[in-house]
Amino acid sequence: MKNIFNILKYKTLSSTNNKAKELLQKNDSINFTVVVADEQSKGRGQRKNTWHSRTGKNLTFSIITKPIFLPATKQFYLSKVISLGIIDYLNSRKKGFKIKWPNDIYYKDMKICGILIENSLSGSTIKNSVIGIGLNINQKKFPDYLPDAISLFNIKNKEFNLETELQILLRLIYNKYELLQKQKYTEIDSLYHKYLYLINTNSNFKDITGNFKGKIKGTLPEGKLVIETLNNEIKTYDFKEVEFIN
Repeated sequence: MKNIFNILKYKTLSSTNNKAKELLQKNDSINFTVVVADEQSKGRGQRKNTWHSRTGKNLTFSIITKPIFLPATKQFYLSKVISLGIIDYLNSRKKGFKIKWPNDIYYKDMKICGILIENSLSGSTIKNSVIGIGLNINQKKFPDYLPDAISLFNIKNKEFNLETELQILLRLIYNKYELLQKQKYTEIDSLYHKYLYLINTNSNFKDITGNFKGKIKGTLPEGKLVIETLNNEIKTYDFKEVEFIN
């Protein structure tokens, strides 16, 4: 594992994803480079959200990969294996972590990790991918506007060495990435659904037609979420088309 990842550390960046894309513009051949920042002034999450992280307390980094073996139609499998690698890491510290579709990581009903993946396509395959990860490790308190945020410190009541935790996390992410390289799609699906938040549980949702109750049944290969309503209607949703309602 020592030679797989090239880790670049920075005190402050606007965002690690932006820096990673800048590095790719200068050298398109780089692979398994990790951009780490103690602080992000403009950290980004899904749906144009910002990612809050206290300086030097959490893991905020981006991984540059070149999954040219992966068809563009199956690009959501990259999100799945990254999520599963993070789940492996967190569950080695404390059991009970889940993947909230598409790729947030939750402990009970609180968010500990966000993932932002930006792919560049070349024809029908992925040319390169920038995988941004924000994982709350040592932060003790969060702003009032993030009432559902939680950290590993909050859960375990102990601080962790960020450099050590990053090395362990990267190793476990790569282990799951190897499943993707071997095209083990069925195994990846099985694991992803095993850890999928609220799967087969009566839950509240909201779509363009309004609020409704249903059960998450799984995901389709392209990443769509499958929900069965209380009247046994099967609905499928792309990203941003459905909301979880507490």
